[in-house]
Amino acid sequence: MRYFIYLLLLVSAFTLFTGCEDDDNAVIPPTSIDGKSLLGLVDGRSMFYLQTDTYITLDPFTITVTDTTLTVLITGSGDDWIIHNNSNRLINLKVGSNSIIQNGYWRKINEHDSLIYIAVPPLLMERSLSSNLIWDYYTPFYTTDEGPILLPFYIANFGFRVTKEYEGTEDIITPAGEFKAHRFSLTLYTSAFGNDPVAEIIEYYAVDVGLIKQELFNGALNRTIILATYAD
Repeated sequence: MRYFIYLLLLVSAFTLFTGCEDDDNAVIPPTSIDGKSLLGLVDGRSMFYLQTDTYITLDPFTITVTDTTLTVLITGSGDDWIIHNNSNRLINLKVGSNSIIQNGYWRKINEHDSLIYIAVPPLLMERSLSSNLIWDYYTPFYTTDEGPILLPFYIANFGFRVTKEYEGTEDIITPAGEFKAHRFSLTLYTSAFGNDPVAEIIEYYAVDVGLIKQELFNGALNRTIILATYAD
């Protein structure tokens, strides 16, 4: 009986957090679009996000909400781009004629920024996108002085195999404005050959802006990252 009551409370809480969604925001399949335009690759662009983590537990039943901020800086030109976490370089991108790959990541070694190349670079974005396009990739663990770690961050998911599907366009309202967003559905697995999904992610990108919203569902954790403002 107690667990039945917890289940009812959980359903009510889920309705509370999702009931404000606009039912008119239907996904509209597009014709075709260049994925490069969705990454917001503009030298010196700063993206400021609000991150909300919601933890829901059943026994005892609790809901914990934590708000933090996330600052992303984009630098580069031509085919070579770097995604910064605050002032720290984190992800290296290479733009090709057919796709955008993550060819490496940055970490501190002896107090110096060092680029660690990835032997089989993850394909983060196709250049030619059409509805229901699906691809998959694997990002190696992020290695630190203490050892390798799982690190879902921004558009990189270190230590996970990912399947990614382009689903079309949807109207999204953020503090930074209202956008015709392009929606992607991601499923994360904990190994390169795993079959059991551990997390689901929905990403929304706006043309010539970048990532404007991301929703992660991982067990007791629901995480939302939403664009507050951006500047060049």
